[in-house]
Amino acid sequence: MAYGTSAIAEAAPPALPAFDAVEFGELSDMIGEDGAMEMVGIFETETGNRLRRLAAGGQSVVTLIREMHTLKGAAGTVAAPRLAALGWMLEQAAHEAIAPSEDDLIAIADAFAAWLEEVRLWRRRSANVA
Repeated sequence: MAYGTSAIAEAAPPALPAFDAVEFGELSDMIGEDGAMEMVGIFETETGNRLRRLAAGGQSVVTLIREMHTLKGAAGTVAAPRLAALGWMLEQAAHEAIAPSEDDLIAIADAFAAWLEEVRLWRRRSANVA
């Protein structure tokens, strides 16, 4: 498995927003704001755990593919388009036995932090409207 090769550097994702407020609003309308915020909490915990596992290194190709596939799908569900794109790109790299580099992990962490901040802003705005 190749380590230190940055899949993101080789094929940078398009400039996508960290958070899609319209999509998240639709999710909130569909399952309720409490349900959406519960999903945020689960996604926050799981993504933090995923980043720690990836930073530790040593995963098999199968594990990397599963981790990136799960990130991609979960990010899509919680309206995190930049994270979903990164997950997709790194899943494709994992299929080529390329593990995420430190730069890739930083990109995921940065996109995750930006998404989380936007979700918190959305929540504050939504509380002020109600």
